[in-house]
Amino acid sequence: MTLRFRFSKSDMITAAGVAMRPIEINDVGGTFERVGQPGITEAFSHQELAEMMRRPDTTYFAGYFDVSMQQLRSSGCKNSYSDYTQSEQSVARYREAYCLAMLQLKSEGLLDLTHESFVRHSPQIQAIAQKRLAEGEYGAVGKRAGAKIVARKPPGSTSALKWLRAYKRAGYSVLALFPKTSRSGNRDRRWCPHAEGLMNQVIEVYADTQRPTKAQAIKSTQALFEEENRSRVEQALPPLAIPSASSIKRRLDLADPFYIRAKRYGIAAAASHFTLFSNGPDVQRPMERVEMDENRLDVISLLTLSGIWDHLPRDRQVRFETGRRWLYIAIDCATKCVVSMRLAETPNSDDAIRALRDIFEDKTRIAAAAGCESSWHHHGGIGTLVTDMGSAFGSEQFQGTVSSLGNTAHLPPAGVPWLRGHIESFFRTLGHQLMPLLAGRTFFDTVQRGDYPSEQLACLCDDDLIKVLLTFVVDIYHNQSHGSLKGETPNAAWARLVAEHGTPPIPDGLTLRKAFGRPMQRKLRGDGVRFSGLSYSCEALREAYLHSPVRDVEIRADLNDIGWIAVRVGATWYPAMANEQGFDGISYDQLREGMRATRHQHKRDAMLDAPKVQRAIERISEANRQAFALRELTPFHMTDLDVARSEASLHYAIRSDAQRLGKIQPTSDPLADGITISPQNATSDDMPEIAKATPTVSSQPKTSWRIDDDS
Repeated sequence: MTLRFRFSKSDMITAAGVAMRPIEINDVGGTFERVGQPGITEAFSHQELAEMMRRPDTTYFAGYFDVSMQQLRSSGCKNSYSDYTQSEQSVARYREAYCLAMLQLKSEGLLDLTHESFVRHSPQIQAIAQKRLAEGEYGAVGKRAGAKIVARKPPGSTSALKWLRAYKRAGYSVLALFPKTSRSGNRDRRWCPHAEGLMNQVIEVYADTQRPTKAQAIKSTQALFEEENRSRVEQALPPLAIPSASSIKRRLDLADPFYIRAKRYGIAAAASHFTLFSNGPDVQRPMERVEMDENRLDVISLLTLSGIWDHLPRDRQVRFETGRRWLYIAIDCATKCVVSMRLAETPNSDDAIRALRDIFEDKTRIAAAAGCESSWHHHGGIGTLVTDMGSAFGSEQFQGTVSSLGNTAHLPPAGVPWLRGHIESFFRTLGHQLMPLLAGRTFFDTVQRGDYPSEQLACLCDDDLIKVLLTFVVDIYHNQSHGSLKGETPNAAWARLVAEHGTPPIPDGLTLRKAFGRPMQRKLRGDGVRFSGLSYSCEALREAYLHSPVRDVEIRADLNDIGWIAVRVGATWYPAMANEQGFDGISYDQLREGMRATRHQHKRDAMLDAPKVQRAIERISEANRQAFALRELTPFHMTDLDVARSEASLHYAIRSDAQRLGKIQPTSDPLADGITISPQNATSDDMPEIAKATPTVSSQPKTSWRIDDDS
């Protein structure tokens, strides 16, 4: 189902390096004008826009041409929250906490934003801000008394009021609160131009065909300074300050690696050492308010998967651990459709972030894996995200992810659930309609529960529990009349409102990987960077490999699609495509299973052939694919630790020289790719007919053979 997107005229989209802004959006599609080229327009259908937003070379900037955003950029702010370091993000969150505390007291009529008023209410401001910081940054660590919390020194009135003014001018964007200390300091040269020129000589001294060591090159450079000073003494000029060995070494470490290699070993050796691998040129809205919350399920279940439970002996089953799972839910307030659902062991920011990621995906395949008859196609971009002040949602990780997406997040204070009435109403519906049907329910509290043996009646494993929840939401809740929709079903309301208004665009693929991808460090190699046995490359990586002395690269991977990843080169993120084709849309679970099956069949192969792995992935049964999809919504999903463990086992590289060179893929029959060689004195016409039809064992010499024949 194609979404109808809703754009603002202040938005900007860049596709294949071309920046465009929307002019008109209608039922068919939209018309966009190129930035900087007035009158040059292009029209796209909603289907084309949906495909464009999934491409790695497309970026979407919401409100790019707003006055507040333009002022932010002119002041030196970066485009995205994720472009800043973690220490800078922590400072911005600390400043935002004080701004929100002052705004809260101002809304209550206690603060009038003057120096005297700030000093008078400073203890209250500090208490509110510290509470926000503790619940956000430290709440997920633990609630045990005596836990160590590092607090920052509170600001004075001048700084706090200055932050608040900048925060309001920027439309309450946290980007206005990032420190600008990186642009401060003495920008003048430490050395005079003549000394700078002498220091740069260390590069030429080291880049010599005699291949001196770095220590020798540093001493030679210092000798140049001494010789220059002797000459300056004779001319009655002040001597130059001789730099230390460490200063000269830092200058040498900034040299171009390719230049150094070429000068020391020659152009051919440098070109061979920095060989580059490449696949060649590549020729490819209702969601206005979304409420999200966590709730502990009113049922005791078996804390395992049914596949594991079935293989446990009876005595182990009796002693097996039971408990109550937590459920993360996100609901669209306009249509009352559930757009995300996930089981969790405990409230935590990681599962909250995964539930947020599911909002942007069509989840029909997951519903089908649970046996649902209706589709779960409800997804789209988010206008405003509303959560409570729980430790998971207030954590720095979750808030940082929301800010990286460019979304507006509201955190109403705790104790006033009517400010999140839609999600609270859904949990009440779930408790009254579904929970009474399940064995092992806890009746909300111990008084209502009485003598009901909840633990003894627990029989649902995690995958059974998620199937029940999916069936209730997708097949029952979405298709039954809803009171707040005047008797209309959520599915019907979604179809009607999407056709009428559309949904906000989902974030582009690069933004999704930057916000949700697994952060990992990789070493830069000739073929790019490696993840899960595949190598990834892009033009920025190739340039960095040639000219940058830094070899550590940060990457972000989407485990649901390993066809391409996001790589950070310098301060900019780029899409890097897999060097092996055919892995677009393949999940990490499927790749791991395919590689396991291939290694089992070809135990002695050190290099896994890509076509073999792809054929193994195609042979994965539909039952396994459904199990992968369902497991992703349970606490048994792929965690960061699981990825690290799997990486250690996926140590064989996936290569396919035949595929990379455009040759024919090998067949499954090894003999079919053999070459028949016949001697010159024997032809097929000379052979008897019976010999042509049926090969026989003979002591006579063979008149024809194959190159892969063992005899």
